[in-house]
Amino acid sequence: MSKDVQIPLKDFQQWMQQLLLDPYQQTGIDPSNLLSNAINASSIEDVICHSEKLTAQEHLGIYQRSYIARLRNCMSQQFSALEYALGETIFCAFADDYLASRPSHNYNLSFLGAHFSEYLQNNRPDAEEEVKEDWIDFMIELAQFEYAIGVIFEEKAEENYQLATTNTPEEDLKLVPICALFKFQFPVRKYYSDFKNEKQPSLPLENETYGVVLRHKFKLAVYDLHKEQYDFLNLLKEQKDIAATKEIFKVQYKENDTLFEQVWSSWKERWIAANFFRV
Repeated sequence: MSKDVQIPLKDFQQWMQQLLLDPYQQTGIDPSNLLSNAINASSIEDVICHSEKLTAQEHLGIYQRSYIARLRNCMSQQFSALEYALGETIFCAFADDYLASRPSHNYNLSFLGAHFSEYLQNNRPDAEEEVKEDWIDFMIELAQFEYAIGVIFEEKAEENYQLATTNTPEEDLKLVPICALFKFQFPVRKYYSDFKNEKQPSLPLENETYGVVLRHKFKLAVYDLHKEQYDFLNLLKEQKDIAATKEIFKVQYKENDTLFEQVWSSWKERWIAANFFRV
């Protein structure tokens, strides 16, 4: 860099980030425009020094390839099941374009894929078609679920609590702090679990499914739910009271008191054993 070159730090950071994330200018942003406030700098050669063996552009290319490779690797780790479902080539093409169009503004790379499912929705290949492809909807849901799993694992919450037991009075039952409910058009949870267990799953057919992800002592547990169980747990998260939740649920589902108590007794026993409840 020439000694006469002066670039405001913020402009330099934006310029470098744009060059690293969008080396082929796919976003239509000209990096030189980001140097409009700089003195005596309008090109790469004005900012980056060359060496005896490498030009300024070649030096930059090393940074571009290593930086993009690192971010792509982070995306691959965050969306490993999605990468398997799409195939590495297609996944990397989507990931590279996403990284160029939605550069990260957070030092923590765990947030890198925060808008990836939104990006997939906005850039779906059948956007102009009247009849949409089911497999694309599955990919979007899988991306949403994989990112949510990472968020749930990192979420700050109380950890030092006592789990409920079969002897805990029903009125004292509270859901554990980390309890996330999911509703999908496809069997996303099963596909994700099969992939993690190296079963090499095939793309599933559309089938509405429900599930819950729990965390206790930073260990995640994922369970399938029936629609009625999903609705009950959603009500319980809102009401935070077992008795009130049961009454509202019985009204909504027009359940007979005696029959519902039999069903609830079975749910409660299984859910206590699976650490759904705390005291």
